[in-house]
Amino acid sequence: MHHLTTLNLPTLPGREADRRALVIQVGAYLAEGGKITRLGHTECAPQKVSCWNTSISRQDKARREYERRQHELAKTIADLAVAQTDLGPIGRTSYEIYKVLKGQGLKLNSIMVEQIAAKFGIELRDDGRCRA
Repeated sequence: MHHLTTLNLPTLPGREADRRALVIQVGAYLAEGGKITRLGHTECAPQKVSCWNTSISRQDKARREYERRQHELAKTIADLAVAQTDLGPIGRTSYEIYKVLKGQGLKLNSIMVEQIAAKFGIELRDDGRCRA
């Protein structure tokens, strides 16, 4: 029985005191003109409308926006893939393109540049694995 005393469970006399206090409070409420509405056991308050995943309606737009952005990056990468010099055109590596894009404020790394180039069939010069 020791475990019951450590849980601070309400005892029978303590519950009777709470019931009496509640009856007194209800009486005072009713005396001041309050009204109590009793609901049956099957009635409940109306549920609030909620939506757990609000991004469902935006997923198509987000995918289209992502693909549009990738197309723009692919055009930029294709333009930067070949540099014109006095000796003729020279292909650039993904790292060189990354450096140019970084200078323009675009946050890509050389691996992302390689992936976009591969997806859109852009040929890049391969000088080993200098990546950023």
